[in-house]
Amino acid sequence: MKDFKHYCFILLMAFVVCSCQKDEPMVPPVINAIAASDITNTTAVINAEITEAGSEPILKYGFVWTEGYDGVSTLNEGTVEYLNGNPQEGKISFELKNLEQGKHYKYNAFIQTETDTYMNKYGTDFDLASPEITEISPKEGAGGTKVTITGKYFTTNKEAISLKLGSVETEILEASENEITFIAPEGYQGDIEIDLDLIVNGVQSQSEITFTYLDYFQFDTKYLRSGEVFTFIVSNQVYTDDNRKPKIDVKVNGKQCDAFSVRVSQRQSEVDVYLPKDLQAGVATIEMKTSNGEYLFNKNNSLTILPSGVWAKKQDLPSKDLGKGVGFSKDGFGYVLNQKKLYQYNPASNSWTLYKEILSLQDKKIDALGLIDEELLIMQGKTLKTYSFFGDYSQARAEFPGVARDGAASFIVNNAFYYGLGYINEDYQNDLWKYNLDTDEWIRLSDGPSLNHFFSYQKESVFVLEGKVFINGLIYDHGTDTYTDSMVSFYAGKNCLVFNDKCYLIGVINRFVSAVKSDDGSFRFNYEEVIGISDYDFNRDEIVTDTPCPVIGRYKHFTFNINSKIYIGTDDDALEFWEYTPAD
Repeated sequence: MKDFKHYCFILLMAFVVCSCQKDEPMVPPVINAIAASDITNTTAVINAEITEAGSEPILKYGFVWTEGYDGVSTLNEGTVEYLNGNPQEGKISFELKNLEQGKHYKYNAFIQTETDTYMNKYGTDFDLASPEITEISPKEGAGGTKVTITGKYFTTNKEAISLKLGSVETEILEASENEITFIAPEGYQGDIEIDLDLIVNGVQSQSEITFTYLDYFQFDTKYLRSGEVFTFIVSNQVYTDDNRKPKIDVKVNGKQCDAFSVRVSQRQSEVDVYLPKDLQAGVATIEMKTSNGEYLFNKNNSLTILPSGVWAKKQDLPSKDLGKGVGFSKDGFGYVLNQKKLYQYNPASNSWTLYKEILSLQDKKIDALGLIDEELLIMQGKTLKTYSFFGDYSQARAEFPGVARDGAASFIVNNAFYYGLGYINEDYQNDLWKYNLDTDEWIRLSDGPSLNHFFSYQKESVFVLEGKVFINGLIYDHGTDTYTDSMVSFYAGKNCLVFNDKCYLIGVINRFVSAVKSDDGSFRFNYEEVIGISDYDFNRDEIVTDTPCPVIGRYKHFTFNINSKIYIGTDDDALEFWEYTPAD
């Protein structure tokens, strides 16, 4: 009986204990998604906070996320990211990488126990960072200015960038995560600020950045020499004073320039100035401002001042008739042939002598000369004669089979004499002939293109460089007897000398002297005719005028080259003869 009572007591106590355990409540875990942090254009850290660990063991926990605006309330609605370790009450985080800029993302956090999955009903969301502009350089300029913006959250993919100034799309040159370089578009003038509009991967930048468009000047010339006329274009109207001079201030290397002429059309002006005569060679600094003190922006132009050549007066000519002759050089001496008389100039002694009177020549102008070794070939109309320096005698050669003409081209290549083209009255001739001195024969070559020039009073533009024959705008290949277009962008004219990789163009030019105001208020511009030298650099592809000959200004003149120096004489009564030494 005693054992039975003890057994009943044990059963009663077990029932009591079981009853107490069954009544204890189960505590669920609590986790809430909170705002994302460290957001960039491609990454973000998503966060959550565990405020209650719960009474059941946590088996798994982490985040679920998706692109778009739809909610995330189950694990099946996005990408699941499980976290490692034992969760504690407090903050948990996970970094998302390689996201797409311009996209919207939703995420939620969860905890899984043996009995259930716990997560917030709504979750939260974020947008990736917008492109930010922190700096623009330069802040002002004109259309065509190269501009760089600095900031963050850009891209290296130029196709994913839209960059506008106002409503005009820019030309993007380079792009990185932190910099974008572009060209400010044309179309805006004056002192105005234009908003910059940047979109990267479809995301609009909220940065408030402006670029100021300025009135500007620009010019086509890249190289000039001191004392020359410089023409530039101003983006607004330049007015004149009572003396009709442009009301604008121009300085080059800090030296004042004389603005003497202006041409106004629509909203821009072309202004002519004289450069100072004592500018140092090198890249020039140009400052311009209007009459009201407004500085004009230099629209990406660079002007280089080249050194000038030197003129030296030499022994006077023995006769002004030399100016009507044709010059050439041989063995360090200069020669001029006019009609029958051949004069020689010795640069060592600075003296002239009558070298030879070639009696077999006619008393008429010389149409062309060519020198092959010791033989001087002389054309007068259709008549060809040679003079031998070695034997000191002249000889009649085969008559030119073509029609006599003016302004014919002539040149020597590979010991052969070429003659042709030119004009008969106003009609351009395109026949070219080759003369063989050894066989005394003329051969007609392929006709040149019909250029239909109107320079009937001028000699054909022709020079030979490195075996290539440049005739007007063409290159004649003497090996294949064919013509091709030339890349040389100038017309050489009557007199040109080629040496030291330059072509020196010599001729009469009109040089501005002064402007005289008349009683009615109009102006008469005075010019003087001078012989000028311009050089064409084959590397720069630009003609640059040098200081003209100090005195000479006659259309009839001769030239020759001795040891990289140019000599010029004319038919002027003063008989002056000048030497020009080009700058290095």
